[in-house]
Formats: sequence, structure tokens, C-alpha cells
Amino acid sequence: MDMQGKYFLSTSSHELSPKLEISEFEYNKIVNARKTLSAALNIEETYDLVLGNFLDLEKEMLLLTLDKIFDHRFDYKKAYDVLSSINRKFTNFVLSAKNYTELIDSMTSKSANNKEGIKATVKAIRAKHYTENSDYRFMEALRNHLSHFGGAVHLILNPDKWLTDEKNQAKNLVFNMCVYALKERLAENEKFKKTVYDELPEKVDLKKAARSYVGAISNIHEQVRNITKTATTEARLTIETHLESYKKMTDGDSFIVGAYSDTAYQTDEAPTLLLLEWDDVRLELLKRNQSVSNMEKRHITSAIVNE
Repeated sequence: MDMQGKYFLSTSSHELSPKLEISEFEYNKIVNARKTLSAALNIEETYDLVLGNFLDLEKEMLLLTLDKIFDHRFDYKKAYDVLSSINRKFTNFVLSAKNYTELIDSMTSKSANNKEGIKATVKAIRAKHYTENSDYRFMEALRNHLSHFGGAVHLILNPDKWLTDEKNQAKNLVFNMCVYALKERLAENEKFKKTVYDELPEKVDLKKAARSYVGAISNIHEQVRNITKTATTEARLTIETHLESYKKMTDGDSFIVGAYSDTAYQTDEAPTLLLLEWDDVRLELLKRNQSVSNMEKRHITSAIVNE
């Protein structure tokens, strides 16, 4: 059959593989579906990186707090090691989070219809968080400070205390760690955003700020998922439908099926592959990375529960 100027599905394994003719409309729909799913996966991967770095920060603070139970020593070397360790984790989190907020408008527009309208919508969502959340404003400003000036963790305190019962008798010794940025140290950076700097307290609670920031990002991401849901669902269905059509023609064989134009096929140009394995990863990330929009209200305890 003369396929010149036509479009078709085929496996990439051999030139004699069966070819299923499709229309130009179907071909373009497959190409766009693949782009939509790739963009949606990029969104989830970027969000996953933010959450991963946030968890690394929280885990580091928990481990260092746990270590205090057994090791009460203090010297400048240990103080430096603790400060440096938290600074690294905190910096990784802030940089990945700011990367997310800077790119999410554009990334979302690539995985949904009405690109410019979607970009404006997501930008407005971010702007609302910036306007209403002082922690969000601070963390956004902190990115440039970390990139061009220095660390943000300046002070670590250990507010360990005994909890008492109704008779004011010591009951439980609670270990904790407070992590602060100092306003006077941030002032050394003359390029720190003035409007944000002016509203800062003398000590900025970085644990609270980080949790509030990741909560805001989680809320943004939740809305992004809702915005892109229709387009990504339709895109996956497009791939699934054409794979199923090819399977029926080949008695179930659909190994590495691609969408080709005949001209591109003759010149060995790469096809648009109808693969869903990577999109399965996206779906798994959707299930795993649930919303934590109220993260500043959450904390972990290992207290013994008396039932």
C-alpha cells in the first residue's frame, strides 16, 4: 500500500512491521497528547523534588534533636556541624521550592488547553499566596540571598523542657530544636528585598516559615492538578485508544509503537512513541504526594500514648 503523504502507527523494530493508517488529525492529536503528558510529568517531578528536600530538612532536624537525648556535649565544632548541616538542607529546599514557583506558570500552560489563560490563572494563584502569606514572601526573597550572598540559618536554640502534671510534678522531658534567621545578619545583604525585610521580626522562625511555604506550594499544586486534569486525562485516553487499535490489528502486539508520518519514516526520523510507562510514574506521584496545604499546623511527636 502506498503510504506516501499519509500517517500511520507502527513498531520501531522493523520496516516490515504492520502499519495502521491514521488521519493527519489523529497523528497531531497523538503528538500533542504526548507533549501534554510529558509536561504533566515534569510538573509532578518538580513538586516531588520540593517535597523530597523538605522532608530531608525535617528529618535532619529530627535526627539532630534525637541525638541530643544521649549526647549533651557542646563545643564550637559541634555547633558548626549542626548549623552547617541544617543550612545545607534548608538551602536545598528553598532553591528547589523557588524553582517550582518560578516555573509552574509555564509548566502548567504546556499541559493544558488555553495556554495563555492558564498561565495567567496560575500566576494569580501564586500572587494571592504572596499577598496573604508573610512566610511565603520571606522564603521567596530568601532564594536570591542564598544564591548570591550566604546562608540563612544563623541561630539554633534547644528549648528542651519538662512537662508537668496537674500537681506541678515533672512528667515528661520534651526535646526540641528551634532554627532562626537573624534580621541583623540579613541586613548585611544590601540587596535583600526591602519591603520583605522591613516586615521581618528580629528572629525569623525558619521551621515555621519552611512549613508554611511548602503548605502554600502544596495548595498551588493542588489547584494546578485540578486545572490540568481534563487535558491530561484526555491525553492519556488518546494514547490508550490508539494503542488498543494497534493491538487489535496485530493480535495483541504493541511493543514500542510509534506514530509516524511517511516522510519522517523514510528518513528515519524519530516517531512519537505511544508509551505509558512514564505516565504511570506520574499517576503514582499523584497518589503518593498528597496535599499538605496546612503543613504549618502539623508536627511529629513520639510521645507515649496512654490509652
